[in-house]
Amino acid sequence: MTDRTIHPILRSHLRLAWDLAMRDLAAKYKRSIAGPLWLVLTPLGLLGIYWLVFGLIFGVKWQLPHQPDQDIGFLLPFFTGLVVYLTLSDLVNSSTVLFASKRIYVVKSPFPIWVLWVANLMRASVNAGVMIILLLAVALMQHRLTWNGLAWFLPALALCSFFLCGLSLLLAALGPFIGDISDAMRLLLRIMFYATPITYPLSMVPEAWQGWMWLNPLTAMVEVLRAPLVFGVMPQPALLMGFPLACLALFLLASWIFSRVKGVISDVV
Repeated sequence: MTDRTIHPILRSHLRLAWDLAMRDLAAKYKRSIAGPLWLVLTPLGLLGIYWLVFGLIFGVKWQLPHQPDQDIGFLLPFFTGLVVYLTLSDLVNSSTVLFASKRIYVVKSPFPIWVLWVANLMRASVNAGVMIILLLAVALMQHRLTWNGLAWFLPALALCSFFLCGLSLLLAALGPFIGDISDAMRLLLRIMFYATPITYPLSMVPEAWQGWMWLNPLTAMVEVLRAPLVFGVMPQPALLMGFPLACLALFLLASWIFSRVKGVISDVV
């Protein structure tokens, strides 16, 4: 197959994936009065609830690095972690049941099943894109958005997206074969929310436990985005070296497993 035939086919598959993603979003809000406005209302509603409880009642605050006498409040540092968690939760929950929920497409459609995975990524990207715009708006209103921070935030965002792609592909490939994976991942997500410095600064964790916190990939994603956006500084060098390698290893593993099982997924969904 030559390049002339590969590119039109790829473009056709990506266009189909986009159409499927838009169809899923339209179906989700078909009977809703507010419709796509829920994409904005949901994160803002959660932000308001957690800000009331943790920010006002418990008084949780973040301090500027190397300036512990200056705090920057709760809203923006927490919202950064919340956006990462909601995006991760959306992709994890949808990926574990992706092929089972699209059984008709998997069994009867002529296009390759990876199109369904790309469509799910595109749908989740729309949700995440809306939240990131809100996040940048909050950073701008709080005068925390700087050119230097934005220059580090964008590659950090690309890195987190790469990790989420690998994780989504891995769960989509394993989902049809492991019946408990959906329930197990829901439970794990609940645990990870409180085991990650989302509602509290990492500095509040006892020093002896902080090293263990970095084994949680959600911690890496939150901190690599929080450093440039909230504090306007480069993420920790160790994080910049280790996290890309972890992302690459995860994506290669997920791609290898998917290539091994894609031919029999239609037999088990």
